[in-house]
Order: sequence, then C-alpha cells, then structure tokens
Amino acid sequence: MVVKNEGNFKITKEQQIKELIERVPPILNVDVVVFKKDLTDKKNIYKFLIGHRNPNKLVEIKEMEEWLFPGGRMKYTETPQEAAERILRKELPGVKAQLKKLGTAISDKGYDHRANGVTLFYLYEYIEGEPSPNEDLDKFIWLNSNDMIKQEFVYDIDASILSEMEAIIRTMNTTEDEMIVEVDENDKEIGSEIKRVLHSDNTRYHRAAHMMIFTSKGDVILHQRSFLKSNGAGLWDMFGGHQVYGHTIEQTAKQELMEELGVETDLKFKKSWLFKSEKQAEYCYVYYGVSDGPYGYDRNEVEQIKIFDCEKLLNGEYDKEYEFVEPFTKMYLEDLRSFWKELKFSIKDN
Repeated sequence: MVVKNEGNFKITKEQQIKELIERVPPILNVDVVVFKKDLTDKKNIYKFLIGHRNPNKLVEIKEMEEWLFPGGRMKYTETPQEAAERILRKELPGVKAQLKKLGTAISDKGYDHRANGVTLFYLYEYIEGEPSPNEDLDKFIWLNSNDMIKQEFVYDIDASILSEMEAIIRTMNTTEDEMIVEVDENDKEIGSEIKRVLHSDNTRYHRAAHMMIFTSKGDVILHQRSFLKSNGAGLWDMFGGHQVYGHTIEQTAKQELMEELGVETDLKFKKSWLFKSEKQAEYCYVYYGVSDGPYGYDRNEVEQIKIFDCEKLLNGEYDKEYEFVEPFTKMYLEDLRSFWKELKFSIKDN
C-alpha cells in the first residue's frame, strides 16, 4: 500500500534541533544568480550581477574582502525558493528579476570556516532596476564569465560554476526544471513549483499561455518544437509557454511570442479552460493576433516556422507530412474560425 504524505507535518524548533544534533547534516545555503544577455555582444554572451561584501559585514563574519553572488543561509521554516526570494529582496533591493530555475548545487566544504555546507544556486533573469547598497553588499558590477574570472577577489566557488550557468541558460526552456506558477483548483495563484513536479501530478494545477497567430491573409503561423525539448520535440504547435514565477499570464504570452516568433503584436484574449490529462492539470489561457513578420526565433526553442492554410489543416490535408500537437491547434482553429475567415474575406474584397 502506498501512503501519500499530504504535507501536514508541523515541525517545531525543538524537533528540528534534535534532528540536527543527532544527524549533523550540512548547512544549506542559497545563492541568487541574476543574469542578462549582453546586448553589445553578438555571441549570445551573458552578464552576471555580483556584489562586494560590505566591510562592516566582514568584521562580523571574519571573512576576507570578496566579490560574490548574493546569498545566505536557508532558514528551517523556508523552502529554498522562499529563501532565494528573501535574499533577492534583502541583498539586491531595487532589482526586479524573475526566478527561472534551480541552476546547480555545490558542496562548499573547506571554503567556509564556520561550517560545511551545500549551496543551491538559483537563476534569475534580470528585468529592471539598480541595486542599492545595503548591510550585506556595498557595491555591484555586471560581468561576463571571462571578466568575472579575471576580477580580483571573486569567491572561488562562484567563479567555478559560470560555464555551467551559461550552458543552463542557453537551454533553459528545453528542460523540465523551470520554476512555474502553481494555482489551486479554482485557478488562484498559491506559489511556484518545478515544472517537472507539476507535469507529473494531475491533482496540482498550473497555467500556460497559448497564442494563435495569423497572417493578414488569414493563414495560421505554427512552429516546429525544438528537438532539444524534453516534451513534444519535433512536433508542430501553436506558440505558448508556462506562466513562470514573477510574471503575469499576459506577460508570459508576450514574452513567449517574442522568444518563439520574434514579434510583438496586439494579443486578444479568447478564453481560459482546464486541460486535464493522466499526468497534469493545466489552465490554458488562449490569445490570438495577427503578424506578417519579419519573424525570428530562439533556436533552442524552435526548429522552424511555417505558414499553413487553416481550412486545409482542419481537413487533415497536412497530416501525412506534419505531426501536430493535439488537441490544441485544431481546436483553437475551430474556436477562431470566424476571425480567420474574416481576414480571408477582407483580402478577397480588396
């Protein structure tokens, strides 16, 4: 018999201390790695935000002067994600960034004179704002991995993970490790969770934005999913993505469209509905719009794009040559029939 833990255990401070004394586990640390694309470089280079230890803090913790990622101990009452959010607010005040995923975990045994620990590095994508000096960090710089390695007094562990972080960022949306918004059965936000977890439990709910984009002639634009994708690799699909932590569903729709088609266009909301399978439960927010390009896309996300005749697609005339993600694309074409029909008629009238 399988006994399911409903997550109702309430651990007291005394219980936690007893467990710590008996087992002596490593201390858990959480670091926040904020990144952004270097717009001055055409080689897909990323910059990372690092801070300088406040000299007043050095006396307290007896550490040397260093540049490092914002970070700290995780409290026993926190989840790792909650600790990361607290550290972002506390050590990078003024910076708005979006939690993307857990990057890596490193043992820091021998690097910290106070205790042996494990550090979790959470990746955050920079949105806006400038960090303000605070009790932990007194100044900040953006550096790419090459410059960071050359920078004097950079914490060794932070420098050692840069190549791994860059590789993770480049393939960010091809895996199941992304942090996405979790909602309840009534579609109310309740927190965040790793996509892999929510894709394997249909008693827990999440959201996705689905975008149907048409040309001004009334044809539909679809993309072939990257062969790097962990799900549906190589299939033809509408544009879309999961609502990630820190974004609204509307922001998600716009960002995903830019990543997968390289365009900004006026998106109109059609409907939201619950898709439930044996593995997952997803609230789908459907948007539609018109764009004649020019198109561009992230090749980690998309293999290619193609324009299809809506009527032929619904009649199955492409089915021998192309495999489509079901049930979404054809269902949405039916839902939006009057819209793309009107586009076709307007072209004929002109």
